[in-house]
Amino acid sequence: MSSILQELEAQIANVSTSVEKTNIGIVRETGDGVAKVEGLSDAQLNEMIEFPGGLTGLALNLEEGEVGVVFLGDGKHITEGMECKATGKLLSIPVGENFLGRVVNTLGEPIDGKGDVSAADQYPVEKIAPGIIKRKSVSVPLQTGIAAIDAMIPIGRGQRELIIGDRSTGKTTIAIDTIISQANQNKAAAEGRLKDHKPVYCIYVAIGQKQSNIARTVATLEDAGALDNTTIVSASASDSATNQFLAPYSGCALAEYLMDQGKDVLIVFDDLSKQAVAYRQVSLILRRPSGREAYPGDV
Repeated sequence: MSSILQELEAQIANVSTSVEKTNIGIVRETGDGVAKVEGLSDAQLNEMIEFPGGLTGLALNLEEGEVGVVFLGDGKHITEGMECKATGKLLSIPVGENFLGRVVNTLGEPIDGKGDVSAADQYPVEKIAPGIIKRKSVSVPLQTGIAAIDAMIPIGRGQRELIIGDRSTGKTTIAIDTIISQANQNKAAAEGRLKDHKPVYCIYVAIGQKQSNIARTVATLEDAGALDNTTIVSASASDSATNQFLAPYSGCALAEYLMDQGKDVLIVFDDLSKQAVAYRQVSLILRRPSGREAYPGDV
């Protein structure tokens, strides 16, 4: 009898009494890539929401009785009454030096048919920028390889520069030529032909462009030998408005990782006006108050 009691006591002692709390919601309404979810009382802004079928959503609207979630993929199979679960994690993407030379989508997934990419870390797509005290003054020039720019209006490393102009005036060409110039300078420095040069790595974010134009850009960089020095984040016109809106954030996350490794990075957004249009579309679907030309007030 004593042995039975001892065995029962041992089994009781090994019983796990931990309780896992899960935030479950019910889809009340869905359409246009957005779901209205009830029950996610503890959801955070920009939190990832898991839907059936492996689909991930992003909580963008936190209202009193429901949460507005945008799909980060094809949500046609999501219907009313389905359950979804809050993950407790903010949206993040894989980052690393292995992404150089690759074409990825907004979520950091390779779309160039060259296989998977081994990531070094996960970075949040939205991050607090470093304070003014932590930033260094702009003192090192960024050679674009275009004499008119380098001589008349030189650009420094750490600077932002707007390329503005009418259609078909060569805005993208300036950006692509600058990326190719960085690859040529890096190669010259590696061969000892350029002294005291710190390599510059490039991120090119294509927002709302035709897939044919993006493919042409990839081919141009590859022919010039600059693709190995560059990561391309593609959110084409055929992608959802949510992916087009998030693409610049993903590009920044990839660039911030390289920056944290002590590297200099040139990032090109082509172009941000299409991101604003995508954000307007998402905001109108979420029924946010609109301002001038139906753009949300925070644009």
